[in-house]
Amino acid sequence: MASEEKISVYSLADLKNTSDDALPAYLNSLSFAQSHTLTDVRLALGYTAFGICAATFYWDYTYGFESTKLLTLGAVILYSLLNGALTFWIWGVEKGTVYVGTNSKTGDKITIQSRTDKFVPMYKLTVTTESKDGKKETKKLKMEFREWFDEKGAFITKPFQRMLASSVAAIGKVDPKNAFPLKEKKEKVEDNRSMDEKWASLLAESAGNVVVEPESNGASTSTPTPGKGKRRAKKA
Repeated sequence: MASEEKISVYSLADLKNTSDDALPAYLNSLSFAQSHTLTDVRLALGYTAFGICAATFYWDYTYGFESTKLLTLGAVILYSLLNGALTFWIWGVEKGTVYVGTNSKTGDKITIQSRTDKFVPMYKLTVTTESKDGKKETKKLKMEFREWFDEKGAFITKPFQRMLASSVAAIGKVDPKNAFPLKEKKEKVEDNRSMDEKWASLLAESAGNVVVEPESNGASTSTPTPGKGKRRAKKA
């Protein structure tokens, strides 16, 4: 199913933000309960800093600078501390975290961080899962945005969900219909024939007289090719 809203496929910010917004919608539909603690702390720091700026303006406008300069100095210091704390929280604590949640059915906790590199249309995720018994696992995923965006910039839900369910066990457990096993490489058939047998087989094939069929035990058998028997010698 494609989203009606379309974005510019040349904007990495739009591609990332749209994908980030799709994560909570998908995971919350799988009985994950999202935690908003990181966002709440960031908003509290930001709004408090804004409130200090607004109060400082009100004091200065109402009572004048001379009578409120000590309050203004204290407000500036407090604002600087809050702004520094906000910066640290975003870069040192959140670190690009776009989702934190716990599944009510399995008890698995999941944390997802996302990022992109400049001029590279790749969606990079770091997914950390913690099971009910405390076992942690971290997995890094990397996919091209074109896997779930069409050429017109419409977001296609199904491949995005399949990417997550197939790559993260905690998600695949609660969404098995979208979890597909990774394709395994086909094992090469080992040829145990001797060099003389290989040369004989090659010469026979080039002559067009036989078709070589390797057997399961490594030996080979020769089968005459239909319509290509021995020619009789012409009489003089």
